[in-house]
Amino acid sequence: MFEQLRELRDRYGFEVVAVVSGPQGKLIDKLKSENIPFHVANFTDGPGTIATVLGMPLAVLQRARFFRREQVDVVQSHIFISMRTARPAAWLAGVPVRIAMIAGPYHLQAYTSRWMELSTSWMETMLLPSCEFSADLCRKMEIPEKRVGPVIYYGPDERNFNPDVIPPADIRAEFGWPADTPLICMVAYFYHRLPVSRWVPSAVHGRGVKGHGDLVKAAPIVLRAFPNAKFLLVGAGWGPGGENYLEDTRELVRSLGLEESIIFLGFRADANRILRAANVAVQPSLNENLGGTVEALLMQCPTVATRVGGIPESVRDRETGILVNPSDPEDLARGIIELLSNPRQAETLGRAGRKLMLSAFTLAHTADDLATLYHRLLSAAEHKRKSHNPFVLAFRLGIAAPLFVYIASRFLIFDLALSVYLPLLIKRLFRLPGWLARRARAE
Repeated sequence: MFEQLRELRDRYGFEVVAVVSGPQGKLIDKLKSENIPFHVANFTDGPGTIATVLGMPLAVLQRARFFRREQVDVVQSHIFISMRTARPAAWLAGVPVRIAMIAGPYHLQAYTSRWMELSTSWMETMLLPSCEFSADLCRKMEIPEKRVGPVIYYGPDERNFNPDVIPPADIRAEFGWPADTPLICMVAYFYHRLPVSRWVPSAVHGRGVKGHGDLVKAAPIVLRAFPNAKFLLVGAGWGPGGENYLEDTRELVRSLGLEESIIFLGFRADANRILRAANVAVQPSLNENLGGTVEALLMQCPTVATRVGGIPESVRDRETGILVNPSDPEDLARGIIELLSNPRQAETLGRAGRKLMLSAFTLAHTADDLATLYHRLLSAAEHKRKSHNPFVLAFRLGIAAPLFVYIASRFLIFDLALSVYLPLLIKRLFRLPGWLARRARAE
C-alpha cells in the first residue's frame, strides 16, 4: 500500500492519503519518510469477535464521514479486515470509485469471509484480483463479470531487486562455510498456526500457512544428496502467535537433529542480497497469492514453489522455476535436488524468471495499471456523488441497516454460536459426568 501510494503520487500526480490502524509502527515511519499523509482509523483486533461485529456500524459511519469530509474520489482497500468497513463506508459516502484489491485467495476460500464477500461486493465499483486464481474464484462465486476487474499484481519495487547492481551477501563467509556450500533460502514471516475456524480455509486448519514445517521435513532428503547444503530461514515471527510458531519450527529442527543445517536468520534488511547469493529460493506455501516468488525471480534466483493460489502464474513449471505439490516434503525435496543437480538448468530458469517478472510483476506496472484504471473509472463516474443528496444518503442508510442486521445475525447465530460455542458446550457436557465422578471420589 505504501509503495503504491508513493508511486501514484510521484509518477501520476494523485493526491494520496493512507487510512491506517494506529499512529505508530514501521508503516507509519515509512509514510512519514515520504510525507504521505495518513488518517488513523479505529480498526478492531480481528474479524471474528462479537465486539467487532457490534462495533461495525459506528466504524463504518466514522469512515464514511471522513470520506465525505475529504471529498475522496477513489477508495481502494486491500485486506479483508480493512475492506469490511471501507466498503460500506465508501458506498454510503458516495465515493465515485470504490475498489477492493484482493490481496490473495485466502478470504475467498474461507467459509465466513466468502459469504460476507458475496453479500457486500455489489457495493464496490470493481473487485481487483491480484492473481488470475483469485479472478477465477470470483467468477465461480458468480460475482458479475462487469464487477471483476483486470488482474493487477502486487509488484515490488524492481529497483530493490536488480541482480546487476545488488551484490550477493557474503553469507558463506559470515558463517565460515566453504565457498561452494549449496544455499537454499526461504524468505517469509513466521505467522501464527491457523485455528480450526470458518474464517480459515480448511486446507490450512492447524497449519503454518507459509509451509516452514514442510521445508524442514524436506531437508533430510536433500541432505542425503547434498550433505553440506545449508537452509536459510529468513524472517521473524509476526506477533506473539508467530513467535510461538517460530519456536515450534525450532523444536522440529532440534527433534530432527538439523541444527547445523537449518539456520534461523531472523529479520534481515539484506534479504535481497541473500537471495542473490542463494542457489535455490523456496516458497512452500499452503495458501498464497504470489508469496515471495516475485522477489526471488527478480533477483534471478532459481525458485521452487508450491502449486497453490497465484504462484503458478509467476513460477511457471520448467519455464521460470519448479512447481511442487503443497504439503508434500518429498516432492519439495525433489524440486530442490533437481535445481542443485543441474546448475545450468537452474541458471536458465532464473534468467527466464526475471524476464517474466519485468514484463508484468513490478511496482512500475502496478502503479501504471492502477492509474489507468482510476482515470477510466473516474471518467465513467463523473458527476456521480449522489449521496451528497440527503435523500439518497437516507435511502442508502435504509438499505445498509437491514443488511447489517442480516450479516450480524447470520454470523452470531451460525458462524459463532452454532459452530463455536455450541460444540464447546457439548464437549463440556460430555466431560461433566467424569468431573462429577472425580469430585465424588475426592470427597
